[in-house]
Amino acid sequence: MKYRYAFLIFFAAFTLQSTLIRYIAVRNVAPNLLLCLVAVFSFLYEDYYGMIMGVIFGIIWDLSLGLYAGVTSVAFLAAALTASFLKRYWNHEHALPAFFASLLGTAAYVLVFWLIYKLAGVPHSAIYILKRQPVFFAYNAIFSIVFHWIFARSVIRHRMDKRYKGVFEPAKNFRL
Repeated sequence: MKYRYAFLIFFAAFTLQSTLIRYIAVRNVAPNLLLCLVAVFSFLYEDYYGMIMGVIFGIIWDLSLGLYAGVTSVAFLAAALTASFLKRYWNHEHALPAFFASLLGTAAYVLVFWLIYKLAGVPHSAIYILKRQPVFFAYNAIFSIVFHWIFARSVIRHRMDKRYKGVFEPAKNFRL
């Protein structure tokens, strides 16, 4: 994928996030499409699409809708680093590791976001933040699985492909 396509995808998610996504909120909690894309792109792609686009759109988000500038981009960076770290050890072909990478990326995002706001003096307690997290985690996991299903097709070659050089290729010249 090229950076311009990733930019267009993130821009569409930013537009949906800031306009229409509030209509599917449950208990005033809506999914964060940008966070889902950051986690999925960092988990799927070898390049730094998730990190770069996360920082760029985090800054744009903070400048247009945020309380402090830079907080969301740092939190997106934490989520991207978490997902890209897990990419080294987990198989990115299947949806279950992507699901857990999304959950851990969301946890890193929430923790970093809350810590920075706490250091800045925002009076949100941990209990206030934690009471919204089950719905937030569920929403983000659902959308991350959908995004993984959409974007994994263009990244992962099938094992039946003759050019596939993945982990599961049998040894060709094995001799005893």
